[in-house]
Amino acid sequence: MASESNRKFARMERQLFLDDGDIASVDGLQMTMHQPNKKGAVIRSDPYMALRAGRDDGPAYRPQTRTAPVWDAEAELWKFWTIGAKLDADNGRSSYHESRDGLHWYQPNVGQFEYQGSRDNNHVAIPIDDKRTSEVLGVVYDARDPDPSRRFKAISFIMVPDHSIVFAVSPDGVVWRRDDAPAILSGDEPNFSFDAANHRFIATVKVRGHHGRSHALTTSVDFRNWSEPELVFQADDEDQELAREVIARRLANPALQQTVANHPEEHGVDVYNFSVSRYESRYIGFASMFHHVGRSVDGNNHDGFHHVQLASSRNMYTWLRQGGREPFIDSSPVGAGAYDTLQMLGPSSPVLRDDELWFYYTGVKFRRLPPKWDPDHAAICLATLRRDGFVSLDGGEEGGSVVTEPFDWDGSRLFLNAVADEGVITVEVLEADGRPLLGYGSQDATGVRVDSVRKPVVWRERSLMPNPAQGQVRLRFNITNAQLYSYWFE
Repeated sequence: MASESNRKFARMERQLFLDDGDIASVDGLQMTMHQPNKKGAVIRSDPYMALRAGRDDGPAYRPQTRTAPVWDAEAELWKFWTIGAKLDADNGRSSYHESRDGLHWYQPNVGQFEYQGSRDNNHVAIPIDDKRTSEVLGVVYDARDPDPSRRFKAISFIMVPDHSIVFAVSPDGVVWRRDDAPAILSGDEPNFSFDAANHRFIATVKVRGHHGRSHALTTSVDFRNWSEPELVFQADDEDQELAREVIARRLANPALQQTVANHPEEHGVDVYNFSVSRYESRYIGFASMFHHVGRSVDGNNHDGFHHVQLASSRNMYTWLRQGGREPFIDSSPVGAGAYDTLQMLGPSSPVLRDDELWFYYTGVKFRRLPPKWDPDHAAICLATLRRDGFVSLDGGEEGGSVVTEPFDWDGSRLFLNAVADEGVITVEVLEADGRPLLGYGSQDATGVRVDSVRKPVVWRERSLMPNPAQGQVRLRFNITNAQLYSYWFE
């Protein structure tokens, strides 16, 4: 196991089991990645984007997103931006949505742009110059910016003069102005998030890698000066081997939506989109893996399908795939009304709602236009997961244990996020050298026997951790018929 000395656990920062950097030993436990529960579509075709049936290239509006909703505390509203309007090449626009609960979204008339002879629509955009506008792609809220007119911050993508991302600011997420930060070269799938704890803006830009679409990272602490993009995530040879198996299984499964094209000699996978965001003590990455099955009949791009993989990192530059590269979000079967049957673009970042994580992502029923297509073929979908519920350490009937590396901590109470209603988890506090600490040994542990996202740990004579001045300690978790997701101190 990896070892790091002088580790400091911050108050309230939850420790997840996404890697072994904090772990000294594991015995008899299994690590399990958990998929979120799909709730279906929450935003469908925008009523202000009329479908223009009969066009050769399909419907006029395919709602997609490359951002997470943003909570506006002053307005007491969730705000959300979607893309997909087929206007003209020089005037990209987004659709602006609001919600009180994150489930039911409405489209306010903002009156900024004329569309089909009317300004009664919800179109918003970033002005690029006197003649052009661009879509609002990724949006974050920076509460610490002293200038209220700059607290909403966004990125967009432009193709002229170069493929690049540009930056914008807004007082409300509706009226935008371009920021003067220099543009950054990128392909057409950038992503954007904000690490509020470290006041760091994070963007990924699409670049070319060994196996096709790949992604580089750039960061900024002031939204103006950005680091040089550095390649951090791409498909490798193992992905190509797995892709051939994944594609073969899909083509043999009649319950799944099939592609239009199929050329076995072109089967492979690359990373269509990669989002990075801070979550508790780690960085989380959602990789939209595009399994390409062959060139379309018109020769433009490839036909194929996506699934979303989960990755984690401590530094945003070295990534660990979770779940053995199995899908975190996978295709839904056809016939049940789902939209994410072929294409999906993963969430930009998780949204914390009470004791759940909400993931907003794009689902599309096809990639290349089939002979018969459903005009209602794309939507913004929602999936939910238990808070901290990405990965658990599981113990069975025989039980098992995990021991942490020595650490310092801030806080007097230890809390667990665990499922132990049919078993038990006990916690021992050990000296840094592994000896049981008086009053916190196995004979003192009372055990957690509930399903709770926030359960305080107590011992027979104590409910508080020892005085931090005593020096570093270790924790030993003993898990029987239970799952442990995270632990933290308050």
